[in-house]
Amino acid sequence: MLIILAIVVLLGFWALRLMEQAFQRQEFSRMLAGTLVATAAGGLLTCYFLMSDILRLLFYLQAHSSSSYAQDLLSDLSWLD
Repeated sequence: MLIILAIVVLLGFWALRLMEQAFQRQEFSRMLAGTLVATAAGGLLTCYFLMSDILRLLFYLQAHSSSSYAQDLLSDLSWLD
Protein backbone atom coordinates (compact mmCIF):
# COMPACT_ATOMS: atom_id res chain seq x y z
CA MET A 1 0.00 0.00 0.00
CA LEU A 2 2.84 2.38 0.77
CA ILE A 3 4.28 1.93 -2.70
CA ILE A 4 0.99 2.81 -4.37
CA LEU A 5 0.51 5.76 -2.03
CA ALA A 6 4.02 7.00 -2.87
CA ILE A 7 3.31 6.66 -6.60
CA VAL A 8 0.06 8.61 -6.26
CA VAL A 9 1.78 11.38 -4.28
CA LEU A 10 4.57 11.61 -6.86
CA LEU A 11 2.04 11.74 -9.71
CA GLY A 12 0.15 14.49 -7.90
CA PHE A 13 3.35 16.47 -7.36
CA TRP A 14 4.29 16.06 -11.01
CA ALA A 15 0.81 17.19 -12.11
CA LEU A 16 1.07 20.32 -9.96
CA ARG A 17 4.50 21.13 -11.40
CA LEU A 18 3.20 20.72 -14.95
CA MET A 19 0.21 22.96 -14.25
CA GLU A 20 2.38 25.60 -12.58
CA GLN A 21 4.71 25.69 -15.60
CA ALA A 22 1.71 25.84 -17.91
CA PHE A 23 0.29 28.81 -16.03
CA GLN A 24 3.61 30.69 -16.09
CA ARG A 25 4.21 30.11 -19.81
CA GLN A 26 0.55 30.19 -20.90
CA GLU A 27 0.78 26.74 -22.53
CA PHE A 28 -2.35 24.72 -23.02
CA SER A 29 -0.52 21.46 -23.73
CA ARG A 30 1.18 21.37 -20.33
CA MET A 31 -2.08 22.15 -18.58
CA LEU A 32 -3.69 19.26 -20.43
CA ALA A 33 -0.76 16.99 -19.51
CA GLY A 34 -1.06 17.99 -15.85
CA THR A 35 -4.77 17.25 -15.89
CA LEU A 36 -4.16 13.85 -17.45
CA VAL A 37 -1.48 12.99 -14.89
CA ALA A 38 -3.79 14.02 -12.03
CA THR A 39 -6.58 11.90 -13.53
CA ALA A 40 -4.20 8.93 -13.78
CA ALA A 41 -3.29 9.33 -10.10
CA GLY A 42 -6.97 9.37 -9.15
CA GLY A 43 -7.66 6.33 -11.31
CA LEU A 44 -4.79 4.42 -9.74
CA LEU A 45 -6.07 5.19 -6.26
CA THR A 46 -9.62 4.20 -7.21
CA CYS A 47 -8.50 0.89 -8.72
CA TYR A 48 -6.43 0.14 -5.63
CA PHE A 49 -9.39 0.65 -3.30
CA LEU A 50 -11.73 -1.39 -5.50
CA MET A 51 -9.27 -4.27 -5.80
CA SER A 52 -8.49 -4.26 -2.09
CA ASP A 53 -12.20 -4.67 -1.28
CA ILE A 54 -12.59 -7.50 -3.78
CA LEU A 55 -9.48 -9.31 -2.56
CA ARG A 56 -10.59 -8.90 1.06
CA LEU A 57 -13.94 -10.49 0.15
CA LEU A 58 -12.25 -13.38 -1.66
CA PHE A 59 -9.90 -14.08 1.24
CA TYR A 60 -12.84 -13.97 3.66
CA LEU A 61 -14.81 -16.41 1.51
CA GLN A 62 -11.83 -18.71 1.22
CA ALA A 63 -11.35 -18.76 4.99
CA HIS A 64 -15.08 -19.33 5.66
CA SER A 65 -15.98 -21.52 2.70
CA SER A 66 -18.54 -23.63 4.54
CA SER A 67 -21.54 -22.33 2.59
CA SER A 68 -22.37 -23.67 -0.85
CA TYR A 69 -22.55 -20.15 -2.29
CA ALA A 70 -18.97 -19.46 -1.20
CA GLN A 71 -17.76 -22.74 -2.66
CA ASP A 72 -19.50 -22.02 -5.98
CA LEU A 73 -18.03 -18.55 -6.15
CA LEU A 74 -14.53 -19.78 -5.33
CA SER A 75 -14.76 -22.59 -7.86
CA ASP A 76 -15.76 -20.04 -10.54
CA LEU A 77 -12.73 -17.97 -9.62
CA SER A 78 -10.26 -20.85 -9.47
CA TRP A 79 -8.44 -19.51 -12.54
CA LEU A 80 -7.06 -16.69 -10.33
CA ASP A 81 -4.80 -19.14 -8.48
